[in-house]
Amino acid sequence: RRTFKKARRMSFMMPTGAARKNTTVIRKRLAHQMDEAWTEFQACTCCRDGSGVCTSNCSCVKNKNFCEKYCGCGPKCTNRFKGCRCTGQCRNRSCPCLAAGRECDPDLCRNCNAMCEGCAPPESECHNMRLRLRQHKRVVMGQSIVAGWGAFLHDGAKKGDFIGEYTGDLITQDEADRRGRIYDKINNSYLFNLNQEWVLDARHRGNKLRFANHSSDPNCKARILMVDGDHRVAIFAAKHIAPGDELFYDYRYQQEQAPVWAQGRD
Repeated sequence: RRTFKKARRMSFMMPTGAARKNTTVIRKRLAHQMDEAWTEFQACTCCRDGSGVCTSNCSCVKNKNFCEKYCGCGPKCTNRFKGCRCTGQCRNRSCPCLAAGRECDPDLCRNCNAMCEGCAPPESECHNMRLRLRQHKRVVMGQSIVAGWGAFLHDGAKKGDFIGEYTGDLITQDEADRRGRIYDKINNSYLFNLNQEWVLDARHRGNKLRFANHSSDPNCKARILMVDGDHRVAIFAAKHIAPGDELFYDYRYQQEQAPVWAQGRD
């Protein structure tokens, strides 16, 4: 049913607020191609000399990553991501975290920690911590109208709603290439590129979202988000989805790779 490695790539939008100060990483991220995978975050050791400041030689800067709280950088480090200070609900890219392709961090985001503690006032809840808090929709399996099994949304969703997380075995790119050759022969693959080092394989372990089929006009979209230093795959509603509707992604097939059923679907 699937004959390719799903090539999902995170796109980066220009952040505002606290993240805008970091011009070096911003410039590198803006030059990043959408079809390029991001580099895995690994904490730098620049600040262990006591200076608390990272330079252009910092491994995070070179890899187009922000320094995270795990790097131990001081307040003077211009590459350190400082979180957001949003007074709204972190719903759009005016939130520096959302714009930078990451979820809000209650350790860094001044007004978002109340959401984790369950004491956020009504209409002030942060909407950019869905992966962290596992606030997913109910997804069920059924016979697909396209091919094989499909994934269906039980209760419906509005455009932009978080559907769930695409999960699976975390394997290296080399192992994914080895498995991919086998999966191509049996016409069944659930590989999903996470970053330059790692791939998710949901064939043996995963959730029901792995059964969502391809459409060139999908009702879902995937985004790779940074959560506590790790890349994770979030699935969002691309349009209004009625209760019981089947879920579809755009697999980004190349014409010569697409199976017959995918070529014939608009």
